[in-house]
Amino acid sequence: MSFLFNKRSFFVAVFVLFFGLLFSQNAFSQRVTGTVYDSGSRRPLAGANVFIAGTSVGTYTNEEGRFSLVVPEGKTLITVSFVGYETREIQIKDDLIIYLIPSVSLEELIIQGVRADKNDPVAESTVQRRELKEVYNGEQPVFFLDQLTPAIFSFSESGTRLANYGSMRLRGIGQERINITLNGVPLNDMIDQGVFFSNFTDIGNSFESVQVQRGVGTSSNGLASYAGSVNFESVNLENREQGGSIELGAGSFNSYRLNTSLSSGMINNKWSFYGSYSRIMSDGYRYNTFTDAQSFFFSGGYFGEKDLVRITAFDAGSRNGLGYAAVAQSDLESDPRTNYLNENDQDDFSQRLVQLQHTHIFSESLSTTASLYYGGAGGDFFFTYSDVGGDLAQINYPLYNDHYGLMFNAFYETGDLDLSTGIHGYIFERVNEESISPGFEDPYYRETSDKNEISWFGKAEWDLQPFKLFADVQIRRAELSIQPDFDFIGIAPEEDIIRSWTFINPRIGITYALSDNASAYASAGRMGREPTRIDILGGFSLGAANYAQALQDNFDPEYVNDYEAGVKLSYQNLALNTNLFYMDFQDEIAPIGEVLAFGVQRRRNIPDSYRTGIEVEWTYLPVRKLSLQGNLTYMQSEIKSFTTGDGQTFSNKTPILSPEWIINGKATYNLTDQISIGTGIKYVGESYLELTNDPAFILPSFFVLDGVVSYQTGPVSVRLEVNNIADEIYYSSGAPVGNEPGYFVNAGRNFFVSTRLDF
Repeated sequence: MSFLFNKRSFFVAVFVLFFGLLFSQNAFSQRVTGTVYDSGSRRPLAGANVFIAGTSVGTYTNEEGRFSLVVPEGKTLITVSFVGYETREIQIKDDLIIYLIPSVSLEELIIQGVRADKNDPVAESTVQRRELKEVYNGEQPVFFLDQLTPAIFSFSESGTRLANYGSMRLRGIGQERINITLNGVPLNDMIDQGVFFSNFTDIGNSFESVQVQRGVGTSSNGLASYAGSVNFESVNLENREQGGSIELGAGSFNSYRLNTSLSSGMINNKWSFYGSYSRIMSDGYRYNTFTDAQSFFFSGGYFGEKDLVRITAFDAGSRNGLGYAAVAQSDLESDPRTNYLNENDQDDFSQRLVQLQHTHIFSESLSTTASLYYGGAGGDFFFTYSDVGGDLAQINYPLYNDHYGLMFNAFYETGDLDLSTGIHGYIFERVNEESISPGFEDPYYRETSDKNEISWFGKAEWDLQPFKLFADVQIRRAELSIQPDFDFIGIAPEEDIIRSWTFINPRIGITYALSDNASAYASAGRMGREPTRIDILGGFSLGAANYAQALQDNFDPEYVNDYEAGVKLSYQNLALNTNLFYMDFQDEIAPIGEVLAFGVQRRRNIPDSYRTGIEVEWTYLPVRKLSLQGNLTYMQSEIKSFTTGDGQTFSNKTPILSPEWIINGKATYNLTDQISIGTGIKYVGESYLELTNDPAFILPSFFVLDGVVSYQTGPVSVRLEVNNIADEIYYSSGAPVGNEPGYFVNAGRNFFVSTRLDF
């Protein structure tokens, strides 16, 4: 343990040295200058983005449309872009004259209602496809987002960070309080509010981009953007070339991956299609945490002059050996691969989603987009136990849900004012059952529930150079109805459990352009969120012991007042974003450390608490062929006062699983045009496993070092990852187990090698 804590001092020293290097002088080979104009009016464009192609390093044009950019040796292209214009990639030469063509992308309109622009007063990180390809090997999104964006750390039940069950925490807040969408369509289970990425493995191969908004963010469809939101954009069809790829991967713990994709390109300038199939298998690091998963993804569209009709769908399924129980520290010290669950404890789940979306451009000022969607999930979840006679018996906890939704957004742009509005409604139906082997077809418990919601948002942006003003309001009305199994409860049919909530969620902000290369912003917002079914029931099923309590409506919604302020810098060799935040919670629905079942902790309303901190992310090109990227978060969290079930009151305590430090760093060096090597680091500070902050129940800090070597020649690329090079035993989540701490362990040194053929 002392070894890990000594590494903190070492890393802080390295970090200070690194930031000293950020502002050192370095030799670059050439300076490129130019002017950017509107192709129609021939007027200069102020604020256009000019970046070194393939990086996030660059500058902006001034009021005369002029720019000046120092370009490293070996770089021959710059990318020029501006909102509402087609992006161009330009060969570098002396004093460029660049004309941008006005364009409204039909596909971009689909996600415009849930995305923040670069200059909006929002703490956001947007990861493009090229950045995803550099780190992606088929893993779930939670396992690459914690490398690429601040304030996220994740854990894996199998210990491999590839497949099986995993989840993330954003600013120390659980995944069920994060709004997650694909093309604006919600992926969250509307009743339990989580997202189970294990159901649709390897979907990241079909992403065009991902945007993570931290804090309240902009208005979103679906569940509350409480801790933040994650919006995935599926592959763009209009600009894809004809062709495809085959990817093969293999690694430690008998892990294998196959992914194939095929794109038609544009057919007659009207039609475009894309499809992908994936298969992933792994034994997992911990005993009996295997995965056998497959997924199919499809997208196709018709492109008219002013219309886009697009269908996007996936159908996926997985079988997993379960490992949801934290393992006591003493047992992990005896065997770190320990899994308390029986080898027959497995799940078999599938999930599917179909989106039909239409975009229409009425004029240069007015456009609309509409989405009709269906999502569904279901499967079996087995639990093995010893009966009164000592023989093994098994319970199945199957669940099924169907999700139907419709949304409509409209966008109006005129002069310096942009307006947008949208409406979203859905019906979510759920069935929970329980049955005992061999009578799985005859459940002894069957509960149905449904949730309906209607929401509206309005958004306005005023561009008053050098200021940009932002105002946003969302109104949500949701109703949850749970129909108990009164035969199981053992009483005559009485009332259903019905809850309804109305939330008004406003947000305002301002951005100030400090210079061509720097801007500052500040914002304030409020968001309310309803409790989950598990919170209301105090468990996973409804019986005689908890029916009366659940009927009393004694679990309140939670609210947060979120304040954000930051600075965004973009210079010739450095992009640096810094954000300060303060989140003030009322009746926060927080986990208390006690495990209900299946690894899920009991949550309760905490009257008064807060989280505050700083987030920094950077990209730096210090010398030729070397790229440094990373992010850090420093956070202080406090619960001012709470009372336990036995009447004890505690004050000034830290929420569970909320570390002070989260730091990621990556260095990449191009040895040749074909070969690059890289190293990555991750540090997560210690945190508590229960609310009284008993020092005996601490999740230790950890420091992990990874390495990668990649080779590309023509259409063939090969990549070797070596993870946890120091072969450290470390834990990324946990909970109390009896009188000692329990943890989820991660694998020691392991590798994964993959090859890709593009055609």
